[in-house]
Amino acid sequence: MSDRSPMQLFVYAVHEDEEAAVLRAISDEDLGLDWGDTDEPDPARLVLGACYGIHETPLGSSDDLAATLQAQAPTAVFKLWQDPHWSGADGHLVAHVPGVGIYETGCTAEGVPHADVTDLTKQLSAAPKGTSVQDWLTGAGDQVLGVTVLTALEPYEKSHR
Repeated sequence: MSDRSPMQLFVYAVHEDEEAAVLRAISDEDLGLDWGDTDEPDPARLVLGACYGIHETPLGSSDDLAATLQAQAPTAVFKLWQDPHWSGADGHLVAHVPGVGIYETGCTAEGVPHADVTDLTKQLSAAPKGTSVQDWLTGAGDQVLGVTVLTALEPYEKSHR
């Protein structure tokens, strides 16, 4: 097993005063525009909605990058994930929308969130009798499934497709 895996970052919006901090974080993690697979140097300005990736980075780099972005560029709307390091493992996804929150969970190599069935079952079992799905999704379920953050992120993702 390797202790390294690919990681990718998409930044959809950020206040112009924090753009340099985002670019520094990208550079510090050795992320490249389009995975650095072009002969062109990365532009001096942030390309919103573009993939900045690295083919191999130490496990846990996604935690470091997410923490750096939240601390140094709190207005950044972003989604990042680090791929699973082997087929039976989860990757690590972090989505952030200022004013809405942050969602962290396991994921596939494509950044598709995984809900932990054991955790989901515990949460559902602990819900008071008569709790509607809608009520659960706006409370404990939102923490498990990230509905609020992922819903807020969706328009940003769509505008950059």
